[in-house]
Amino acid sequence: MKEKRRRAGYDTVAMSKAAVATLSLEASVFEACPDPLAIFEAGGRLLAANSAARAEGAPDPAGAEEPLGQLLPFWAEADTRDRLLAAALQPDGASNIEVRIDFEDRTRSKVFWVSARRLGEAEPARLVASARNVSVAHALTREVARIETLVATQASRDPVTGFVIRAAFQELLEKAIEDANRARHPLALLFFDLDDFKALNDTHGLAAGDEYLRRLGEALNAARRPGRVFARLGGDEFGLLSPETTSAEAALEADNLVRFLTEFSPTFEGRKLQITASVGVAVYPAHGQRASDLMLAADLAMHQAKTRGRARFILHDPTARERERIGLLRGQADRIRTALSAGRFVPLFQPICEVSTGRIVAAETLVRLREEDGSLTSPDEFLDAAERFGFVTAIDRVVISSTFDALIAARKRIPPDLEVSINLSGLDFEDDALVADISRLARLKGIRPSRITFEITETAALRDLGRVQDFTGALTSEGFKFALDDFGVGFSSFRYLRDLPMSTLKFDQSYVRDLPHKMENRVFVRGIAEICRGFGVKTVAEGVETQEIMAILRELGVDRAQGYHIGYPALELPARPGDPA
Repeated sequence: MKEKRRRAGYDTVAMSKAAVATLSLEASVFEACPDPLAIFEAGGRLLAANSAARAEGAPDPAGAEEPLGQLLPFWAEADTRDRLLAAALQPDGASNIEVRIDFEDRTRSKVFWVSARRLGEAEPARLVASARNVSVAHALTREVARIETLVATQASRDPVTGFVIRAAFQELLEKAIEDANRARHPLALLFFDLDDFKALNDTHGLAAGDEYLRRLGEALNAARRPGRVFARLGGDEFGLLSPETTSAEAALEADNLVRFLTEFSPTFEGRKLQITASVGVAVYPAHGQRASDLMLAADLAMHQAKTRGRARFILHDPTARERERIGLLRGQADRIRTALSAGRFVPLFQPICEVSTGRIVAAETLVRLREEDGSLTSPDEFLDAAERFGFVTAIDRVVISSTFDALIAARKRIPPDLEVSINLSGLDFEDDALVADISRLARLKGIRPSRITFEITETAALRDLGRVQDFTGALTSEGFKFALDDFGVGFSSFRYLRDLPMSTLKFDQSYVRDLPHKMENRVFVRGIAEICRGFGVKTVAEGVETQEIMAILRELGVDRAQGYHIGYPALELPARPGDPA
């Protein structure tokens, strides 16, 4: 029977129409595969190569008699070729043999994983080989190793989960985007938030929450694929960087992550700990070409997943509505930039009194943006954009300097022992120059450090506990003080009183306002106040709006109070001790 040659490497001899159709489909799949594929004889004669292989240097397969070493650039070295052939002829074949190709300029290289196996038992033996360009993942793995070295020496890893912290993660993301742009590969960024993690803490205790996170870190790190990087971005927010990942692959990865977290249920003291997660997915370059834009897109998608019912993933959809929101944030960022240049961020001061006497002993600095018409805008209106676009530290520097200036201006009319507290963002701890600048500014303006307390939240501390310890330790050694703010929201761990030099703990107003109606809030506040006394830490209740709450705070042993009942925020520091509240 006459032999018909349909395609190099494929013989169709007395085939049925169905068989020919199947073979045609297989040939189409072979040709369309995005990874280089080649079929050859064991002696080296090339039978077929797909378009991806030809793009990497394989000759046209029609009648090619090239030796194996010349088929593709990454098989050029004899030792690699021999190792591949020997393994391919074994029953299990060759799998993920790593090969590096250095370009002549030595500034670039490609890394491939090559696999090959025998096709059937026919003689002469035929082999099929595939190669995957893993240059981006390989480069990112090296970068991860570099970051891990820094982690070991600079405490840049989250101590509970073992994931990298936000600063290191953002650095890795920026590097990954550079590599992806150079290689013209996509990459995916996943943000995921643990649903009802606070409820887990409230129900089972803080130790259970820490144990859940520790076990989660172990499980995800153990299952982590090469090149993937997990990060802890906040208390219960995490990130996953996935190089060389398309939108479809990212959606599958996100779905697997949702399923994994839904089924993940470690036990603690005989109790099963089980919650879900909401995942947001953004893909480079479709959803952003800068790290900040990609993180914004993933964050927006994650919050969409939460609002749509949780325990699901959302792939960022740059629809008109989302573009409008991103445009709004960019508009706010421009407004912030202009306000910083024009000096329109101003401090207000809210008084803080002793609960036992009602005497005003301190004030908290609250920042406002003065609009062009003279009105004052609350941080609620601009903080999100400030954090997303990196203006927070610049604003905090202005607030610190303005507070010091206010103390100097009011020196003759305020008590000499009046203390002032200033809020710091978690991003401030990533500014390596801020500690020295605060110290220098205080000396220059003649501010006694013991009058200044910097307030930080648990979420801020979680960004990078090592950096926070260095930051707080350096300023504490000069006499500055620190307060743990918004206690009772989120994670409420005494670990921070042990690991950080806190002189004050501030109860979140959500606990304080309900003191008249909720006995459990009274038990919580009384217990924490007693523990703080044992640590030598003062307690402050925020959100005090009535005389009834003041009376309860005296009964519970809280040291200080702040809220509208004590005084409203004002442009000037409180000038004299107040009357008993």
